[in-house]
Amino acid sequence: MYHISLHRQPRLCCSYRAGLRLTRSANACITGIRSRPAIRCRHRNADEVIAVMSDTSLAVASRARRALWPMLAAVAALALAMLTLQVQVNGSTSPYATDVGEIQNALPRWGTLHFTGYPLYSVTGSLAVSLLRLVGVAPAAGASLVSALWGAASVALLVALAMELGAPGPAAAGGGLVAAVSLSAWIDASIAEVHTMTMALTVASLLLALRYRRSGARADLLWLVLAFTQGVAHQRAVAFVAPALVVLVAPRWRHVSSNLGAVVGVALLAPLSYLYLPIRYWQGADWTFGQPGTWHGFWTMIADTKAERILAAPAGLAEWWERALTILRLVGDDLPLPLMTLGLAGLWALPRRRWWESAALTLAWLPYLALCVVIWEGSVSDALLAVKLPLPFMAGVGLALVAGRLGAHGRLPRVAGPLALGVIMILLAMSHRPRVLAITRDRTATAIVDTVEALEPPAGRPVTLLALWGHEYWALRYTQAYEGRFPYLNLVDHNADVRALVDGGHRLWTPGATFYRLPTSWWEERLGERVHLSSAGPGVVEVAASPWLANAPTSGVALDLGNGVRIASASLESQGERAVLTVYWEAQRRPERDYSVGVHLLADREPDGPEDIVAQADQQHPVAGWHPTSRWEPGEIVCDHYVLTAPLGATPVGVRVGMYHQEADGSFVNSPWLFVPW
Repeated sequence: MYHISLHRQPRLCCSYRAGLRLTRSANACITGIRSRPAIRCRHRNADEVIAVMSDTSLAVASRARRALWPMLAAVAALALAMLTLQVQVNGSTSPYATDVGEIQNALPRWGTLHFTGYPLYSVTGSLAVSLLRLVGVAPAAGASLVSALWGAASVALLVALAMELGAPGPAAAGGGLVAAVSLSAWIDASIAEVHTMTMALTVASLLLALRYRRSGARADLLWLVLAFTQGVAHQRAVAFVAPALVVLVAPRWRHVSSNLGAVVGVALLAPLSYLYLPIRYWQGADWTFGQPGTWHGFWTMIADTKAERILAAPAGLAEWWERALTILRLVGDDLPLPLMTLGLAGLWALPRRRWWESAALTLAWLPYLALCVVIWEGSVSDALLAVKLPLPFMAGVGLALVAGRLGAHGRLPRVAGPLALGVIMILLAMSHRPRVLAITRDRTATAIVDTVEALEPPAGRPVTLLALWGHEYWALRYTQAYEGRFPYLNLVDHNADVRALVDGGHRLWTPGATFYRLPTSWWEERLGERVHLSSAGPGVVEVAASPWLANAPTSGVALDLGNGVRIASASLESQGERAVLTVYWEAQRRPERDYSVGVHLLADREPDGPEDIVAQADQQHPVAGWHPTSRWEPGEIVCDHYVLTAPLGATPVGVRVGMYHQEADGSFVNSPWLFVPW
């Protein structure tokens, strides 16, 4: 015999939570009632139990249906991101991609990132990338996929938030997908960046705060504290959603006070994530930023939010106006301004008695708009692009609420609202996809990889290539580690001890563009003596503490220029329309002045005028313009490279090379020209 005991007026009816409290004995009793009528039950009316179980089943089904729309929206958002996913090392110099190359290198190495460290993102991202590598996904693609997954999660949470506010599932999904195809959200979901995780934690905090206000459940409170504090530890800007959370949980302040110990305990879990930084540093991780293994370095990583470097109030009315126009343009890039305005205003589409929810949702984006005004680094920066993300996300919620409000007026509006959002989403996707691909498929910053790979590995001495911390260094490190290119090179950034490298017998190379940031004086300060430059190949300069005095290679083509400089050797290597001229200069004595270099691609060996010069590669000084002839030592050999490209339809016969200088009256004096046949 099975026995159950229920209250005379069960509070379980039509309640999903109460239904879950039914014991196995109750289930057994129902089974017995249905299959063996002779079995007695203490409850006076078994039909009531059956009704409870039926209501419970309906509640479970309803909950499943409510979960369906966030899941569908997440799958759609993930599919969109996969269409534009960046699968190779970052080559874009767009402000959206400022730190992408660093992240692509750090995650597969379980490394650490720049200030403020982002330890939660680093740990979860490194784990995901490592697992993906086991199934053949390259680190660059894996790092982007991490962002895509967080982006899908943020869209699912946004849809759940809209439904919690009362928007129907189709309208909520439509609003979430409009947010997903906003330009910033789509780009951040397609590249290796931290911002999609930031938005997931931000939206989760809003959703949990709303549920806690309604339920007063201790579990909802603690989950809210966990999401918000982890969000702030991950990205300090999450703190600006605090006013919205305060408005939502204010009526529960007594309950919060009574659970203060648990709240503080959960909140203290967030700083613990920062232990990842010193642990990886002490373990000798291959990629670490700063000195997190020391107390000073550790606290610097936590405290340095770059605020003093990126925050600046407008100096006057003109600057206020300039920034306002810039922000309007950036916000309009995400969503057309009328649509953005409708979405943000739509947050007030809730019934008047629920004004506090509308106020809280407004406070979830308004502080970020204000923050946009004071984030200024002289141009549009990655910080400014990131801090405006809550606007399209909250606009997506508002659009869902507007569509839901219209749906209350009949069947046609109920269908028309979500359908309109779907059309808007498709139109936005068609408009934004080329702009997303322009970043994820850009190869501009990886040109240095091809430049370095084209160099001949020197024999005899190890070679170190120094590149500035940034796009070029990250691209070089990634391709060497994960694509097996130029294995002979020792790659370092500008923080390396160049004196120790030179003393260790290393040849020291650097991209020619490095001298724009690190001039010759920088190298001389670190080497402690005058430096001498030479070309290691097109676009790459060799830095030496002493001049090269060895004999230059012979090519059968040589010329004394009559100015103390002799062309010891010159050769031309052509591939289709592109040619590389290699010149070895020899200083017969110290030149009296600085000479410029003229390199002309000719259509006629004896040019009669400018029309016979089809291309030029002149330089103010030899070695990409960085090694003036007045610095040359007697007997010094300087290798130099010049790249020329023949215009379409041109028929070049060869290249002439020489030196020239400008007189005080503005006239030019040319040296003799050396002709090298094509």
